[in-house]
Order: sequence, then C-alpha cells, then structure tokens
Amino acid sequence: MGKFSRIARISTHAPILRQALDFAYRRHFNTAVGQIRLFRGIYPDFASATRAIPKNRLQGYDNEPSAHRLADERWRICAFDYPIMFWLSKLLPQSKLLFDWGGNVGISYFGYRGYLSYPEALNWLVCDVPAVAALGEMIASEEAVSDLRFTTSLDRIGDADVLLAAGSLNFIKDPFQVLRSAASLPRHVLINKVPAYDLPPAVTLHNMGSAFCPYHLFNRSEFVSRFEELGYRLIDEWKSPDLSCEIPFFPHHSIAAYTGFYFTKDTSMTRQS
Repeated sequence: MGKFSRIARISTHAPILRQALDFAYRRHFNTAVGQIRLFRGIYPDFASATRAIPKNRLQGYDNEPSAHRLADERWRICAFDYPIMFWLSKLLPQSKLLFDWGGNVGISYFGYRGYLSYPEALNWLVCDVPAVAALGEMIASEEAVSDLRFTTSLDRIGDADVLLAAGSLNFIKDPFQVLRSAASLPRHVLINKVPAYDLPPAVTLHNMGSAFCPYHLFNRSEFVSRFEELGYRLIDEWKSPDLSCEIPFFPHHSIAAYTGFYFTKDTSMTRQS
C-alpha cells in the first residue's frame, strides 16, 4: 500500500493521473486477500462505507475465514501490548472479572499470560461475534484453560472490574451508545489500538484479507469526552507507532500512530506523567 500512497501524493495536482491511480487501487483493494491490512476512502458513517463493500466479499468477523484470521497469533506480543500489561499488572490482583470486548479467540489472554500472573479467582470473559466465540471456546478447551470464557452478549459488562477493548471499538458501529445503554460499567477501562487523530471523526473501509469492515477514525478529544460523559477520568495515554492506518489519496486522514487509553472511576488515582 505504501507504493500507492507515495504515487497518490505525487498525483495530487494531476487529476487524470489521480483518476487512473484511484481506479487501479480500487481494483487492488476490492480483490486483495491473504495477510493484508488495507484501507480505502473516507465516508461519513458506517452505512456509507458498508455500501462500498464489493458484493462478492464477506463482511465483518462473523464468518469462518475471519474467525481464524488471528487465531495463530494468540501467543504473539507487540510493542503496543506493553502499556496494557503494565496496567493489568496493577489491576488484576484486585480483579475477579475482566470483560474483554472484541477479544477475538482470547489473543490478549494467551499473549499476556506469559508475562503476567493471573489470580486464581480471575475470570477472563471474551465477548465477540458467534463465529469467533465458537472458535475461542474450542481453543480454550484444547488448551485446557478454565479461567477463559466466551460470550456473544454484553450483559455482564457491568459485573467486570476491568473492561478491556484492544483494537475492537473501531469496528463497532456505535460503541458509546452500547456503553451508555449498559446498566452499570466497570471501574477500570483499558482501550488499546485506537485510530485517533485531531480531525473530525470519519469512517474508512478496511480490507483485512478475509473480509471487509467499516472502520472508525476517532477524533481524539471527542473520544476522551465520551468516556468522561460516562463518569470516567483519563489516567494514562500512549502512542503506538508500530500500528498505523494509511489511506491512499487521503493523507490527512492517515494515522501514523494509534493511541491507547486508561480510564478509571477511581478518584483515588491520579494521572501519570
């Protein structure tokens, strides 16, 4: 994708060249499969982005190819995981339930347990779409782990001590409406891999190889304000330069480094410098 983006920047003042490049990239984007991570276009909302999905391609994670997409990476740790592990090392000893919203097949659970000590009383509950949850249950059974569970319902989100959302909110049509609708919310919220910038919020279209998904680009200040409206206070924030979103022909909307956040309702804690 970098080659397309470089040429796209050069073609900014050449409309005919840009039109030809846009056609070529659209064709590549619509047909590419495998281990890829591509983005195309800027849309006002999820519905508009969804209408741009090719009719012969799968949508979202609730299908077998997408469910298996990250399953083999569940032991892998990246640089962006370390801030989450730092805060979990402090929060888990006092926690009985961690609600992992969009946690796939338990990739954070498996990846982090090589670095963290999970309390005996801790239950790690992953909430995901049916195809992913079913595969996660099978993997948990094969790995003989008893503290990892799966659900497709958000009913227990308010029972959790910690809410973890690692790279999932950008795939959810209106995550804040979901949180506002909950009867209660966890004291601690860890959000990772957020495509956040200073521009107005927008939506792009994501080709993840197995399927296509509308994909939020959050305004950073609005994102924080939404959590503050829910009664949370920002404790920590970090950048992850190892994760970016490059959108050919839309350089201003491309994001060079994703963001992570830790929010809490615990007034005894102060923001980290």
